[in-house]
Amino acid sequence: MFNELLPKELLNEKGRLFSTITIMPGCSIGYHIHENECETFYVLEGSLIYNENNEKEYAIRKGDCVYNKNMSGHGVRNESGKKAVILALIIYA
Repeated sequence: MFNELLPKELLNEKGRLFSTITIMPGCSIGYHIHENECETFYVLEGSLIYNENNEKEYAIRKGDCVYNKNMSGHGVRNESGKKAVILALIIYA
């Protein structure tokens, strides 16, 4: 579930997303690659399994921050019994 914090129009053509994203238990954001953009997200609540470039996976939890550079891929899944919430910012590369 996305909760837009700032509309794209207010990002002054420098980005396309600033929102919180809730990932419920058993749910995921599938692996994807960001082309011509970078994403940073901060875990506000809960824990997730982070897939980095389909090469390695590791646990991230409340207080962790992840940066995904241009043309890199990632995905997350919630294997816990509680919801996870991230704060995400996507800016153009």
